[in-house]
Amino acid sequence: MKSWDRVKYRPFWIKLLNWEYWPGKAFYYPLIPHILWLMLRARHICFFTAANPGIYTGGLGLESKFGTIMKIPAPYRPKSCLIARGAPFAEVRRQLAAAGINYPLVAKPDLGFRGLLVSKVDNEADLEAYLAKFPIDFVIQEFLDFPEEIGVLYYRIPGTEEAGVTSITTKEFLSVTGDGHSTVQELIQRNSRALLQMERLRSQHGELLGQVPAAGERVPLGIIGNHAKGARFINSTALADAAIIRTIGHLAGQIEGFYYGRFDLKCASFDSLRTGEGIKVIEVNGVCSEPTHIYDPQRGTYFSALRDIARHWSLIFRIARANHRRGVPYMGVRRLARAFLDLFAYQRMIAEIERGGQGGN
Repeated sequence: MKSWDRVKYRPFWIKLLNWEYWPGKAFYYPLIPHILWLMLRARHICFFTAANPGIYTGGLGLESKFGTIMKIPAPYRPKSCLIARGAPFAEVRRQLAAAGINYPLVAKPDLGFRGLLVSKVDNEADLEAYLAKFPIDFVIQEFLDFPEEIGVLYYRIPGTEEAGVTSITTKEFLSVTGDGHSTVQELIQRNSRALLQMERLRSQHGELLGQVPAAGERVPLGIIGNHAKGARFINSTALADAAIIRTIGHLAGQIEGFYYGRFDLKCASFDSLRTGEGIKVIEVNGVCSEPTHIYDPQRGTYFSALRDIARHWSLIFRIARANHRRGVPYMGVRRLARAFLDLFAYQRMIAEIERGGQGGN
């Protein structure tokens, strides 16, 4: 490997030279003046909390994932149950049986973000160990072995006919392709996207690293369609058409108090977005929703990403103001601040557990 190759495949340089991996601060700090201007126009710091009256804080990421998923119409909802912190495993078994959830399954925190602790669990022993390690509320969902995972961001202006789909993100799960002589670890070391996930891959797929896949053999390294977990995001917004807007609008219209947000869904094919058949919504995000198509560097730039985020915050402003005029209150500043303080404490607890500490027990 040439000296430049050794440099460019170091995680530091991968992150520095590819803006899609830059931290959230790089995307949101430049927009502070714009958001402050929207606050000034609304005459309230927490104007965004009125955008989705049916979701706590408007869906700022502080809400229960289970509570939100249960607002989705049953035909579009995966089998799900909420496992309370500290529940005896006999109760966990009972809830899984009642919900009709079999192994493998997906476990995720009821309060989570950016793929935090989301894991595919293959058997009962692994689930029991996982729930014991992290003493928090968990959502358990059936594992959906669908070929497509897509993020669709939808909006509707209250009291008007204006509605639309502003972002469609198709996803490519992390994988490497064999050449017949390199180990999986060597293939990962030559794949910048996979290399950034090396620590996680060692922990979750250690048994794979020494294997030598055949030439052309694809080795999957993840089932979580999250950018932070190595999935490639592809900007497919240009494919939005009247049929897709109609399908997503029909779905969104059945969720009380929902006007803005992103549906993360699994489906049989992209055409499912047009027909409405073969769709399961695995998660709904409110005002914290990013137009995730911005993370496709082949169809955008860092500056176009900033522009699109700003446009979506302007949409949130319009929706929230329209709802406020119709009687929806803005959340008080102290109440929202308290919710964030609780979130920060929750994050610290999880970080301590992941470091091997005893916090949270």
